[in-house]
Amino acid sequence: MKQALQWICVLVGAAIIGWCHAHTDEIPVVLGIVLILSAMLGLIFPRMPWATGFLLGIPVFTVELLVHFAIVHAPYPPSRGVPWAALFGLVPAMGGAFFGSAVRHLNR
Repeated sequence: MKQALQWICVLVGAAIIGWCHAHTDEIPVVLGIVLILSAMLGLIFPRMPWATGFLLGIPVFTVELLVHFAIVHAPYPPSRGVPWAALFGLVPAMGGAFFGSAVRHLNR
């Protein structure tokens, strides 16, 4: 039951990140949300921080890819090529998830 709750929370968090990224042109705001959500979920669910970090970091790249192919409209112009730089959204996601997990394990 707890693992099902973890996946539900992570997928809802990923949807929130994707929505925020599609509706703002401020990248630091989106990366801050990614960092805070991943740290909170890593603290609450410390078992698999790599999966939590990946699932919370990949929506940034996914939305950028959808904007590039004109499937989703965003308040900023699309990139010229495939937006590989958006994969850097995984850095705060992984960092936050592993930080939250480490704090939880150190607390025991």
